[in-house]
Amino acid sequence: MGSAGPPEARREQHLVNVYEENRELMERTWARVLARLDTYPGLLGELGLGFFDRVGVDYLLDTDAAPLLHLPLWLGRDVHPHAMGDILEGTALSYAYVRILDNLVDEPESRGSAALMHVANALLWDALDLWRPHANARAWAACRDAWLLYSDRTEAERRAVTGREPYPFADFVDHAQKCALAEAPLYLVLSSTGDGRNWESVRPLVRELAVSYGLFNDVMGHARDLECGAHTFLVAKARTLAGKRGNDADVEHILATTSLQERFLDEATAALDRALPHAEALDMPNFPVFVDERKARLRQVRDGITLLRLVSSLAA
Repeated sequence: MGSAGPPEARREQHLVNVYEENRELMERTWARVLARLDTYPGLLGELGLGFFDRVGVDYLLDTDAAPLLHLPLWLGRDVHPHAMGDILEGTALSYAYVRILDNLVDEPESRGSAALMHVANALLWDALDLWRPHANARAWAACRDAWLLYSDRTEAERRAVTGREPYPFADFVDHAQKCALAEAPLYLVLSSTGDGRNWESVRPLVRELAVSYGLFNDVMGHARDLECGAHTFLVAKARTLAGKRGNDADVEHILATTSLQERFLDEATAALDRALPHAEALDMPNFPVFVDERKARLRQVRDGITLLRLVSSLAA
């Protein structure tokens, strides 16, 4: 559940209110991360602080940020503050590890940095160290399963995006489970509260969120994806419409002149609706508020795309 493409591909945004309610805890988590990096020796600390300084805490509160650190807060209202602090910091550290690894694998010549893998290894070690005391045997096994699922589906998506094979929606949904990392803090919250109910709702909740954000990210990042040759689900659909002889210019024309992008955003909205009953089963009262605000954001982007297409057609 990553960011929606590069900054230049994103519209001016405001903070989501339901995220803003968690600002104090996000800032506290960020302070813990920075304090930890200060304990790393020499070059390791320098690399880590350089990486986190480029992001900033508002990344976690941005309109288009996935709710990775917000989900455990919405689920764990009764978790002891110390335990929640460990879970959130461990989640932030593990997510940083994933971002560093993804950048290296996906974009080795631009965003990727082999040197950052040294600090990524330290971040992952500390994330697991923070998580382990708050996991019973069931939760720790579920976290391992989620980590293996994330790793496997990330590689499956990489092969699809770097190829030119047909890309059916079923594969896209399957690849969305690359976000299974987001399951781990929820299992830890359930372990900390002693709640044995509805664990089976965690995976479909995260999957549907990943589908929604994945579709949105395809739309917001399509120009950059075309530039770097990424065969994303959206690009693949446009290439199918362009035909076997179609080139990137034809793909761009289809994206600019058809409703394909709007249909992707409609499906992103539908995925949010499919996530709702799983959040309800987990007793997450803030989740419907998040969904309403997220739908408003999707409508905003959809309306902008429609307007741009209509203006372009009138000017042609």
